[in-house]
Amino acid sequence: MDGDDRDINLTEVNFSRGMLAGLEQRVLLDAFSGYVSAVEGVVNDGKEATVYRCRPREEVCGTYLAAKMYRARKFRAFGNDARYVDPRRVRDRRLAKAIRQRSRKGRGVSHRMWIDHEWQVLNLLYDSGASVPKPYARCNEGILMELIGDGARAAPMLVHVALTPDEAQITLRAVLRDIEILLECGLVHGDLSAFNILYEKGKSTIIDLPQAVEVDSVADAWTLFHRDLDNLFNYFRRQGMVLDTLDTASRLWSRFR
Repeated sequence: MDGDDRDINLTEVNFSRGMLAGLEQRVLLDAFSGYVSAVEGVVNDGKEATVYRCRPREEVCGTYLAAKMYRARKFRAFGNDARYVDPRRVRDRRLAKAIRQRSRKGRGVSHRMWIDHEWQVLNLLYDSGASVPKPYARCNEGILMELIGDGARAAPMLVHVALTPDEAQITLRAVLRDIEILLECGLVHGDLSAFNILYEKGKSTIIDLPQAVEVDSVADAWTLFHRDLDNLFNYFRRQGMVLDTLDTASRLWSRFR
């Protein structure tokens, strides 16, 4: 289900964060009514979005769903949207100008482009075999996907998990394979760390993909890639592993670029 033509637009609402949460849930239930029967709680309330735990309709699936609802632009905290929402890619010149000028209309367009970008990346990586949540639907305000965890309980972030040496080796190999799939798809995550990898029963899952960039579309793709790997390796170094960021990054980059 695609709810892109819904009338309610959170980017046009000038509410406090607490009031916005109630509106988010109303939009969620309306936009994803074919998938969700109830909203049961908040999984994570981050800088740019709130993730809600949702009970699915029986005919949809047998596991809980996660609805990531992006808040209005005034509540988001990304430092540089321009890297990820490029007005040069907008064919309508008036809309492109509105984005550049950050007008009210331009902010609304950027908001929808941001969500659409994550939706497309999520689908591409899922179809390519990467360990990412299964996507179900999107609307103007968010994305509905599989809830990673054990039943209604969400999986912890990797940063909060202490691994044995064997578990660390296995997990690092799995995450590096997902990074290779990203490169095969021409993408760099752009914000990878142990904070946006979930870990459940020995399996890692990469999340938070709105800042993923096409390697050929940004001049600093290598810098972003190296930073991703270094942030990731910092976690595994704390697990006792000895890792060389530059060596691994150069080897992977040369294989796929």
